[in-house]
Amino acid sequence: MIDPIENRNEASELNQQEALAPVPSQEEHSLTSDEISIHDEHASEEYEHDLDMMGEQDFSQYTKEQFVEASAKLFDENNFKKVDEILRLMKVEVDRINKEEREEALQKFLAEGGEQDAFEFKSDALIDKFYANYKALKDRKAKYYDELEKRRQKNYDDKNAILQQIKALVEGGDTGKGSLDKLKELQQKWKEIGPVSPQQADALYSTYNALLDRFYSQKSIEIELIELDRRKNLAAKQEICERAEALAASDNINAAISVLNKLKEEYKSVGPVPKDQQEAIWQRFKVAADAIYERKRKASEEMRRTLEENMKAKQALCIKIEPFAEFNSDRITEWNAKTKEIMALQAEWEKIGPAPKEVAKDINKQFWSNFKQFFAAKGRFFDRLEKTRQENLSQKIELCRQAEALKDSNEWEAVTATLKKLQEQWKKIGSVPESQREAVYQRFKAACDYFFERKRNKSQAREKEFDTNLAKKRAICEQIEALAAAKETDLAKLEELHKSFLAIGFVPRNQVEKIADRLDNAVTSFLKNLDMPEEEREKVKFQLQLQSLEGNPDVGRIIAKQEQALRKKIAAMENDISLWKNNLDFFANSKTADKLRRDFQVKIDAAENQLDKLRSQLRALVSTVNKK
Repeated sequence: MIDPIENRNEASELNQQEALAPVPSQEEHSLTSDEISIHDEHASEEYEHDLDMMGEQDFSQYTKEQFVEASAKLFDENNFKKVDEILRLMKVEVDRINKEEREEALQKFLAEGGEQDAFEFKSDALIDKFYANYKALKDRKAKYYDELEKRRQKNYDDKNAILQQIKALVEGGDTGKGSLDKLKELQQKWKEIGPVSPQQADALYSTYNALLDRFYSQKSIEIELIELDRRKNLAAKQEICERAEALAASDNINAAISVLNKLKEEYKSVGPVPKDQQEAIWQRFKVAADAIYERKRKASEEMRRTLEENMKAKQALCIKIEPFAEFNSDRITEWNAKTKEIMALQAEWEKIGPAPKEVAKDINKQFWSNFKQFFAAKGRFFDRLEKTRQENLSQKIELCRQAEALKDSNEWEAVTATLKKLQEQWKKIGSVPESQREAVYQRFKAACDYFFERKRNKSQAREKEFDTNLAKKRAICEQIEALAAAKETDLAKLEELHKSFLAIGFVPRNQVEKIADRLDNAVTSFLKNLDMPEEEREKVKFQLQLQSLEGNPDVGRIIAKQEQALRKKIAAMENDISLWKNNLDFFANSKTADKLRRDFQVKIDAAENQLDKLRSQLRALVSTVNKK
């Protein structure tokens, strides 16, 4: 380069002209490439990543209408990476819904006798609308990036053309005023041209700055002129620094980074500054940029901590909801109680923010899978319940028909027994649909009430007959009691009187047990006169009792019930005896303890005697039944 002192006159002339446009030196451009911590594309990608995490949504509960509405709103969104992520999440759920509907349609088609090869599926109109929106958004993105790439390529071509013109100036060796004006014009055009692809920017700026350095070296311009131009550049860069420093007060850190990236591009386009200010002004801009990036780093760390806390909270809820997937019950109240519990978990889940992107999908799947399994099981339960209720309704309607068919009958006893059986059946049948419950009950009740009211009216006329029957039965009891008192042992007489007793009709209801007990006591007194073991007496007594059940269709059930009652009494008494014997071992040697021990022994002896009688009755019962 020519010594600046030798070119002072030329510099004086140039000072009268309009100052040169800012020209960055190769040295400054190197600092920009090597020292700036975050490049345009990197900052943009980080910004998009943050949007993805902060805009994460759960679409597993969306309806088809919601998917159409949500996808339509994305046409107003210019953040294509965010749109892409949301569309991807939506499409996963819509594909699942469409697949489930297709499978359901296929199964229905096959169930109706269709052949699988002949199956044609027409997706839902809302599904088609979503896919149309999906394609349109993809086309819109493709068009946007295609146009962006074209603009960047045009900018690259335009800047390359300017580089060729600057190169022509450098290689032409023209150092006159016209060359300076031409260079200024080319610089202004360079600044007016938009950005190029990040991959092309560094090489382009390196060539640009190299050519400018070569140009100034060739022209050997007076140092004062260069310094004047650099002071103007310094003022421009100071103004850029002030704008960068003001960004520190911004509430929206992502928007601040977006503006900072534009300022960085603008800073790079400004020419060199005085040598003694070059490092200072660069450090000022770098400090302002680093402060913004530090805020961004801290915000990202805070966001990461928040996401981690959200993940832990959601994992805890996933553990809580797991048992719900296996829940099963045949009680509505239990299903309703569990539903309240799981809805409370859902409300708690929805209050928690998003989890880290790398685990969010799996955590959401884990929670909502168990959630859906619970409600699927609940749906199946209520489907079965409704089906059962309908079946119960059909059964009860049939009982209504049977009761209505019998209500006018005069076969009082037979119909009474039948209606009571119908009533028992009615009680055993479960619930019916709520809307039909009262009506079907009133229908059945009306038929039964009608018959029994007729029967009650009829029974008044039979009360006298019952009183007569009671007198006859009392007379037979007196005869058996007299035979017992006379020590009679003729069993044939007892059997004849017993049959006569059973042949007599009904007695008043309030006397049934009394007269039966009197007969039982009289028979017991008579049997004591017989010279036979106690077990044989019990057999005879039981055979007499069986006479009263002849012709009764429930004789088997009555005998089984009596046998069960005896066995239950025997088991209870055996347990009591065992407990009392065990307690004897705990009494210490004392007067009080001896008295308690004697009392317990009396209870044990009495219980063992009673136990022998019960066992004898049971053996007699079993023996008699086996003979029959």
